Amino acid sequence: MGIRKILPSASASFGRALSSSSSQSALTGKISSSFTEASTPATSNPKSIVPNPHSLHQFLTKQCKSGAITLHEALQFFDYMIRMPPTPPISSFNHLLGALAKINHHHHVISCYSILNSIGLFPDLRTFNILLNCCCKGRTGGVSDGFSVLAKILRGGYNPDVFTFNTLIGGLCMNEKIGEAIGLFRNMSVFGCQPDVITYSTIIDGLCKHGMVENAKHFFAEMKDKSISPNVHVYSSMLHGLYSMGNLDEAGRFFIHMLDEGVRPDVVTFTVLINALCKQRRLQEANHLLNLMIQRGVHPNTVTYTTLIDAFCKEGRMDKANKFIDLMIQRGEHPDVVTYNTLINAFCKGGGIGEASELLNLMIKRGKRPDSVTYNTLIDALCKQGRIEGAIKLVYLMIKRGQCYDTVTYNSLIDTICRGGEMEEANKLVDFMIQHGQQPNTVTYTILIDALCKKGRLKDANKLVDLMIQQGQHPDTVTYTTLVDALCKEGRIKGAIKLVDLMIQQGQHPNTVTYTTLIHALCKVRRMEEAKSLFELMIQSDQHPKTITYNVMIQELCKSGQLEKANYFLSKMEKGCAPDVVTFNTLLSCFSKNRKACKVVELLCVMANKNLSPDATTFSIVINLLSNLKDKKRQEILDLLPTFPVQF
Repeated sequence: MGIRKILPSASASFGRALSSSSSQSALTGKISSSFTEASTPATSNPKSIVPNPHSLHQFLTKQCKSGAITLHEALQFFDYMIRMPPTPPISSFNHLLGALAKINHHHHVISCYSILNSIGLFPDLRTFNILLNCCCKGRTGGVSDGFSVLAKILRGGYNPDVFTFNTLIGGLCMNEKIGEAIGLFRNMSVFGCQPDVITYSTIIDGLCKHGMVENAKHFFAEMKDKSISPNVHVYSSMLHGLYSMGNLDEAGRFFIHMLDEGVRPDVVTFTVLINALCKQRRLQEANHLLNLMIQRGVHPNTVTYTTLIDAFCKEGRMDKANKFIDLMIQRGEHPDVVTYNTLINAFCKGGGIGEASELLNLMIKRGKRPDSVTYNTLIDALCKQGRIEGAIKLVYLMIKRGQCYDTVTYNSLIDTICRGGEMEEANKLVDFMIQHGQQPNTVTYTILIDALCKKGRLKDANKLVDLMIQQGQHPDTVTYTTLVDALCKEGRIKGAIKLVDLMIQQGQHPNTVTYTTLIHALCKVRRMEEAKSLFELMIQSDQHPKTITYNVMIQELCKSGQLEKANYFLSKMEKGCAPDVVTFNTLLSCFSKNRKACKVVELLCVMANKNLSPDATTFSIVINLLSNLKDKKRQEILDLLPTFPVQF
């Protein structure tokens, strides 16, 4: 069915689209019952307030301080204040603007500031600091606008305070301008301002997030030298940085030092530790740590639970993941989009698309808007199962819901269509993709090039490479390897080698697959010396041969009767690249044909020691060997054969 025929008829319910071909497991019911209705945030005043001097006083002194305001209320009072005779002082407006900033209405704060300017009400340092905070945290202008506010502060005759600098330094760190943040930090003293614990915390956090842990340690030592006591945020950042760099022992010492200094771990600290344990697959310890934090009165948040859910999902322990869902909801934490995505991804990887689709419908029902990750995960899973129509219907559902779909979405669909051999349909989808504002990327072109190569259309594949470059998309290692493989299969080894030289010139380095493809091609035409030289070059280039690479070499050496050299390659295979049953069968077959019964026994013993189970080919080789031996010798060999575990 054509793409354009499928899209208009797509159903709005993904669950219905999948129900015909996916059975629902008992697990689905379990999850559905776990996700209770999300609570609706309470407003400070569900009814409209009539602004008057008394209600204004209440609003500024109580509601603004507590943060229990809505945008509508704030703007209503702002309008009332600018019309009051006389106009309230700037300090009153600061209360309102500060409260608006706290509930992240940065754009409205900037608009209100402009109105104050237009009526001739001059800002003070606190007004500027609120404005600065909104510029650095808002999307438009960002930290650049923040420095414009700093210029206004200086021109207005005010001295920037530590809050001013902390806000700017935080904005620079958020924008990954850590060098400029440190420069500003060092220049604070020029303005008669000294860094405080928040300044150091911001710099240390920025350095740790950029992997600059050694620099962070210098700042940590510096703040202690200045008698500024590190707070829990500083320790949490240091722990995160150390764990991320794999410095587990030092992180442990930092944690103990933190406790010795009387700093109580908070939810961020515990979450950092739990995440580190999960990454090391020490899930039982992570679970114990969760219990410990609850016992200490520290409430795990959605990030804490999602970290554990993700870890147990990756281990395939969905039952345990579900228990954490129950626990988090019991303790008043509601799953967010990341939590749902984690579970949907786990179900999709386990083949449970039915369960994943139920979760999608459930998260929409619970008011959680799926993002592109949610949809792409499901689309990719459907495509991998060859359910192209279901995947396209899901794309249409994304369109109906106003969800942005990206190149990743299209690539999953195009790949599935190409694997089905429908090149014309794939090209139509590329056209559709471009018409809807998404440009093909390197992955898109590589998928199409691979499909053309598999159909033997190498000329068309090369034309597509030219088009790809014209469109500003550069072939990567996968693209080049795809073409190298196609050339090798056509026996054009010289052309394949030239292409590898070209890819290196273009800054793309051959990977293990590239080398293995060429080695295999050289071995097939008995150019063994060149194959061995390429094998050595591969190791020198820090590309570690995989089992298949060794198997290719061993197979061809055996075919050419070079048994000792083949055995030598077996000895070179290290733990990270363990021989498989194919490796042993190749050698066993070779030694068996050459009537080297003792060598066969020796190899079988190595297999047994590696807990590698023989397959039907192994048994066939051994039986053929035994059938060609005389009775006495046969019995000797039988007595020497190792015992393998019975496979059921």
